Amino acid sequence: MHKILAIACWISLVGLCFLVSCNQKSDETPAPAGGLLSGTVQLWDDKTNTLTDNSSVTVTVDDLTNTIAVTDATGKYSFANLPYDLHDLTFTKAGYGTYKLYGVSHSSNASGTTLPAVQLGKVATTSVTSLTVSGNTYNGSPGVSVLYSVTPTPTSTNRGYVRYFLSTDAGVSNMKYTYASPVLSVLNNNTTGGFTREDLLTAGFKSGQTIYIRLYGESVQSNSYADPNVGVRVFPNINTSTVAAVSFVLP
Repeated sequence: MHKILAIACWISLVGLCFLVSCNQKSDETPAPAGGLLSGTVQLWDDKTNTLTDNSSVTVTVDDLTNTIAVTDATGKYSFANLPYDLHDLTFTKAGYGTYKLYGVSHSSNASGTTLPAVQLGKVATTSVTSLTVSGNTYNGSPGVSVLYSVTPTPTSTNRGYVRYFLSTDAGVSNMKYTYASPVLSVLNNNTTGGFTREDLLTAGFKSGQTIYIRLYGESVQSNSYADPNVGVRVFPNINTSTVAAVSFVLP
């Protein structure tokens, strides 16, 4: 009799624990799988001017299907329930160079994830029309001087902008290079530019190498980003209308 009573008590206790466990689980609120991610885009022309209307920039989450937002006039965009994860974002607008962000961290946060403002510039209107090697010194030091012209003709109030790309490969381009210079402003045509020997050694070249230079029109906001898929920094705002590369031997 005592044994039967003990078994009954044990069964009752197990049942009570099961009910309590079920009630506890039913009262728990599942953690959200996603949340707000937002940011802003500031548009620029290809010079040094920001725009007041920052609308119609398409922001795409590349690793998800049909996950797209569009900026309003202030440049704001948002994704209301974006899954918590690492995401790749692409920013596009007609006439502007595509910009990409890789591995954007989006994690649970009561106020959501706010990304830093993206600066998106137009594709360069400046194109290079001539490029020649003009000497084996630069700024009074051994190196290389080049002479170049661009279109439209730049002025002090409407400058052009360019960027050099250098390589030991004759096929040097904005996607195939060893060294990319900063953006340089152009005040007039028949402009002299170049590099000293020390500049080139610092850039990773060696004495005796044949180095090829290619020059492109560029915008001040270049939208450049490191693309892990191709292993180089991409310059989306380059004006690909240019002339052939020139070469010289590094002294």
